[in-house]
Amino acid sequence: MILDTISIDDLVRAGSRVSLLALILGTVTLAAYYIVPYLANKGKLNDIPGPLVAKFSNLWSLYWARQVQHQLSWVTYDLHKELGDFVRLAPDHVSISHPDSIRDVLGHGNGFTKSEFYYAFDNIQSGIFTTRDRAAHSRKRKYVSHMFSPKAMVGFEPYMTSAIGTLATQMNALIDTGRANRYTALGAVDPEIKARQGPGEAALDVAQWSAFLAFDIIGDLAFGEPFGFTAEGKDTNGGIKKLRDRGEWCATVGQMPWIKTWTPYFFFDSFFAKGLQATKDLAAIGIAKVEKRKMASRDASRRDILYYLLSATDPDTGGELPDREIKAEALTQLIAGSDTTGNTITHLVDMLARHPEALKTLQAELDAAFPNVDQHFVAMFEDCKDLPYTQGVINETLRLRTTVSVGLPRVVPKGGAMACGRFFEEGTTLSTPTYTVHRDVRVWGPDAHDFKPERWRREGAADLEKAFLGFSYGPRACIGRNVAYMELKKTVATLFRLFEYRVVFPEKESHIREGFHLKCQELPVFVRRRTPVSKGTHGSVTLS
Repeated sequence: MILDTISIDDLVRAGSRVSLLALILGTVTLAAYYIVPYLANKGKLNDIPGPLVAKFSNLWSLYWARQVQHQLSWVTYDLHKELGDFVRLAPDHVSISHPDSIRDVLGHGNGFTKSEFYYAFDNIQSGIFTTRDRAAHSRKRKYVSHMFSPKAMVGFEPYMTSAIGTLATQMNALIDTGRANRYTALGAVDPEIKARQGPGEAALDVAQWSAFLAFDIIGDLAFGEPFGFTAEGKDTNGGIKKLRDRGEWCATVGQMPWIKTWTPYFFFDSFFAKGLQATKDLAAIGIAKVEKRKMASRDASRRDILYYLLSATDPDTGGELPDREIKAEALTQLIAGSDTTGNTITHLVDMLARHPEALKTLQAELDAAFPNVDQHFVAMFEDCKDLPYTQGVINETLRLRTTVSVGLPRVVPKGGAMACGRFFEEGTTLSTPTYTVHRDVRVWGPDAHDFKPERWRREGAADLEKAFLGFSYGPRACIGRNVAYMELKKTVATLFRLFEYRVVFPEKESHIREGFHLKCQELPVFVRRRTPVSKGTHGSVTLS
């Protein structure tokens, strides 16, 4: 037999040649993948400074997005400080930190579209947040906008009031029952925390309770019932952790979108499999909630987000919206309306507890607006929507602890475009780094890094809005901005009128983690009732 004449050495040599050929082909493929973009951009982007690896591939941004703290926006900030307004983050991606880039890149009428980065966020199917085609986005906006009209917001408020009231009741229960060593939502005991606790105080993780509140509100609005996290004092279906894992996965995979379909095979890093599973689990939660609502008897008086989706007319056919589209949009609202506001409420408590003068000023404004309250008080939006210092506190928190601190990438349209005095060819990806522009001394002054809510009341404060990306900017800005402000103002006015918060470990910096959303991972605080609290209902509702 022929095989008998082949020696082991021949087989080894043949195997070595095959391995060598595979290595050569792999090297050539990688070289082509990384070097071709560099050569193609020669004379176009290669004069823009940035990390050397970023000139050849997206690996640089992928690496920093994947780090334990997911710190891409912070590294980008350091690069801009060192290299200037233009920094190259990938072969075809330039970050522009000049304040004018907000108008030039994100503004109305420039024809820019969202980049392939958003492909990583698609779940069930593309929603209004992830849709990249301008015509498709316009179609979705025609029916989604009805969900956030002033009339719709009036109907949303009772659900917010109920959830905020439940949270206040829980805070009072923790204080009244003497569970002063209760740090986590599940009641873990920490002797060091207990030793620092004062009379009449309870200890809790505000990050968890803020997430409970936000999830319950958006659950009530998007699916017809709260998740029950606040009443139970725990994440009953794992949704909060799933959302965190999904956000970090999306922000990482979005740096190199083509790897999305391959992440199930990334056995070398469990992060990718876990994040992908979290996206599937969240979709399952959303689908189950929509199905439950559709099978239940319709309450004609209930005007929530799902009501508007189920009642919407398809702009293309004139009939009902497709089932998958309804579920995708409901899930979009769950994701957009839970982690974002929950994180911001945590940041608000953290910033105010660490800045006692700002807290004192805020409480003076709230005391004047709501002089007589009882422990069941919940601020009504009509009574807190125009409080100037409250608005300043929220805006300043969103400036320094922005919901999304990375730059949101946009693609230059056909024919190219000018941005901050430079021409960019069609297909180039540009972004405005939120974390960086929110600390630009050219806009915010020499105290740009300081927490100063009063800056929003100074002369010329209206100009600050032009450089404020708390809800993004332009035609793709957050469509739920007004609902978010309602929830934040009601929550701030209620909690800081009723309670005092004190950070358990003021000597430590807060544990900030950047996924897609900037998150305070945990925030142990002591909470106690403010005194005096007298009976009355001015500017409030009383919950039975």
